[in-house]
Amino acid sequence: MTEINLQSIKQVNRNRVFRLIAARRRISKQEIAAELKLSLPTTTQNLNSLKEEGLVQENGTFSSGVGRKARALSIVADFRVAVGLDITPHHISLVLVDLNGSLMDHIREKFEIAATEACYGELAEKVRGLINKNKIRPEQILGMGVTIPGIIAFDMKTITSADTLPVPTDFCQRLQEYFDFPCLLFNDASCAGVAEFWKNDYENQTIAYLLLSNTVGGAILVNGNPFVGMGNRSAEFGHITLVPGGAECSCGKRGCAEAYCSALSLSRKTDNDLGAFFAAINGGNQDYRKLLEEYLDYLAILLNDINMCLDCPVVLGGYMGQYLKPYIPRLRQLVAERSTFPTDGSYIKPCTCEFEAAAMGGALYYIEQFIKRV
Repeated sequence: MTEINLQSIKQVNRNRVFRLIAARRRISKQEIAAELKLSLPTTTQNLNSLKEEGLVQENGTFSSGVGRKARALSIVADFRVAVGLDITPHHISLVLVDLNGSLMDHIREKFEIAATEACYGELAEKVRGLINKNKIRPEQILGMGVTIPGIIAFDMKTITSADTLPVPTDFCQRLQEYFDFPCLLFNDASCAGVAEFWKNDYENQTIAYLLLSNTVGGAILVNGNPFVGMGNRSAEFGHITLVPGGAECSCGKRGCAEAYCSALSLSRKTDNDLGAFFAAINGGNQDYRKLLEEYLDYLAILLNDINMCLDCPVVLGGYMGQYLKPYIPRLRQLVAERSTFPTDGSYIKPCTCEFEAAAMGGALYYIEQFIKRV
């Protein structure tokens, strides 16, 4: 065996050990060796290396009926952290994420985005405020993933299209000037899908993620990796035509799914307060219930279209995700009635990553890139 191949095997084993510890949160050396089918000396060697670098630590012991208690091992979750910033026309969300992919801290505020240096400076101050509040040292920060409702070029820095945001194509480069750590740009729906995949056991699966917020977007995740298409604009489910010549969409066309399936199509009745809309339904408002039924009909058409193309689980996320959970059975019934092929609609899944999924996904990009290099 060549030295290069031997070194490659060592690196793979080291990475497997670290990933297993991260996935299990607390695990013993003996369990690592058994699960990864490694010898105890090889396992010990990898653990010693990870400990010396500050990546792994002992974390108490496991109870045992007889003999010496096994020492528990955990990763040092805040050895490195990443920032996620999700920007919409009227709000920003900021998250701080550790190597476990866990949320360390967050803020969500009303914020009017604008193409001005004053706006960029204010954004930078909010990011630095969150970092300083958590006493994060500069060397801990891997980078910041910025997510927007728009199409991003393959350089991950240039905006190709963002109809709802008044920002220049080089917005990311402008923002980068305020930070010493790297900043990259992502589509919000793709990142929300990544966060959903990270949180759930979708290993070796393909899923579609449908983002139902004030805009409608989507992502196709193949083994956790977004399928981006030739122009980095795949899964733009919000711009599938539902009603030819219908209501005007934010993109300027007519009849797009976004015009019928966005959260705004309901929340505009309650001063853009989606919670108030559903509270009114729960309080017996029949007019709002009729509007919701109409919404579900359109959404079922869109879900059936996605299923006909992809034949995979479809996760419902975005602002609407948490509110639609009680209506999943109704949606499944509607798609079953519409489908050409026999189905019970069980491919429709509620999201489990309800909280700041896009910002989380932006941060998780850096976490995953770091873990790959361990």
